[in-house]
Parts: sequence; C-alpha cells; structure tokens
Amino acid sequence: MKSLSYISAMFNSYTTTEGICFKNYDVDDGEKFCNLDSEINHLVFLTRGDLSAQYNEFQSIKVKNRELFLFPKSVRYALTILTPSDLLVCSFESLQPIYNELNFRIYTAIRSLIQFTFAPVPIHDILNEYILLFTEYLRKGIKSELMCKLKFQELFLLLSELYNKKEIAGLFYPILGQSLGFKNRVMQYFPTVNNVDELAKKMNMGRGNFDMKFKKEFGMTPLQWILKEKAKHVYFSLSEPENTLNDIMNKYNFNSFTHLNRFCKQQFGCTPSELRKRLTQND
Repeated sequence: MKSLSYISAMFNSYTTTEGICFKNYDVDDGEKFCNLDSEINHLVFLTRGDLSAQYNEFQSIKVKNRELFLFPKSVRYALTILTPSDLLVCSFESLQPIYNELNFRIYTAIRSLIQFTFAPVPIHDILNEYILLFTEYLRKGIKSELMCKLKFQELFLLLSELYNKKEIAGLFYPILGQSLGFKNRVMQYFPTVNNVDELAKKMNMGRGNFDMKFKKEFGMTPLQWILKEKAKHVYFSLSEPENTLNDIMNKYNFNSFTHLNRFCKQQFGCTPSELRKRLTQND
C-alpha cells in the first residue's frame, strides 16, 4: 500500500486548540485512504468521485458524489477510493463546543427511537455551497483559529437547519449521549485498557459509581459493552486478509488461540477461520 503522500494532495488544513480540524484532500483512485486519526471523530464530505467506506462490524457502503458520512472515534475503518475524489474532512474530539448552543440534547432524546445503520447522507445544495467556499479558503491559505471555530459552528448550524431531527440523530448516533463528557472519555480510553477495573481507574472513578453511571449511559454493563466493542474490532480485522490470526491474537490481548476461538464462538457462533471464510465469500 502506498502512503497517502503519494496518492493525495492535501491542499491545506487548520487545527484549533479545541481539537477541531478541517482538511481538504484530492485523492487518486484505486488506493486505500488511511490518513484519519482513530482517536477523534471524522465527518467526511465527498464533493467529487466515488468511494467505499466500512468500519467495525458494518458492511462496506458505497458513497457517491455529494454525500457525507461519519467515522466515530475508536473504530477500525477502511476507506477505498474508487474514482478520483475530492474530500473535505471535519475532524473533532467531541460535540461539546456546539452541544449546548445547538441543543443537541434533542437528538440524544430521540436516539432510542432509531435503528442505526451506517449509511451516507446526501449533501444539501446550501451545504454544498458552504463546502465549496470553505474549500476555496483552504486552497488559498486563508485560515485562522477563529475562522476554523466559526466555520465549525456554521457547519453544525447548517446541519441542524437543513436536515430533520431524525436525520441528524441518525448521522451522529454513535457519538450522542446523555452525559457527553463521560461517553467521550470512555470512547477515548477503552482501546488502551484490558478490563473494566482499568477503565474505571482511567476515568478516575470508583468501580461501583462507574458501573452505575456506565449502565445509565450505555444501557448495559461495562463488561458487556467492552466485549461487544472488542467483537466489532475483531470482526473488522478478520475481514482484512492481511491480518493473520496471530496478529489479531496479539493486537487484542488474547493469551492463546484457544482463547481467541472461544471468544469468536461466543460472539459470532463460529471459529475465527470460519468467520474469515464467510467474510471472504461475501466479498
């Protein structure tokens, strides 16, 4: 695989002290785009071309010209460019900067009414005008921290005005929560821990208080959630032929192949080899 520098021209970018970043990419076809930091969220706008996108346990989706989608933090993703494409990527650590101003609690409240599917959303005409103008700013090197913050606020204001509540809740479903700071920190820390005790310690909380708050926020126990998230990552890794079973065992802290086999049978009803064969046949 070529590094991104050989296949993409990044026109310009700017990152604020709050972790908000906008970047433009002009990407050749036939290559995997692997330049997105998994520790933050990415709202990806495709303004030209076609690509396929996948993350964790979700099947690969086709994204067409003038569509957008979200990669939440702490996921394993694959982004393959199918035709020469232009992307504007808005990366951000959390929704906190605009959560109260735009009353994102409304979208959190209807989250439970939605059956989430990973799918692209059409770019509205007015939103497309915003993207084209901002892209030109970046091309010309017009940038400042203040402008970046204002454009971030403008982006989410446009989204809230141009799309209905169900569409917004569906787009941001993976990162909406009653206690945004708590959920954001859980998503940040869980890839670095091996068990619930370590996660509670990272959150600077006692185990009892952590378990109670976690269940209220995520609707399940911390152990159930960690196993579920781990299963998503293992599933994705098995879908990539370049990952050997030994690689997967080491990456996700399985102490033996027997442990990995048992985990896959519990989560998927089959061995890792059987699951890999099934995923390959689906491709």
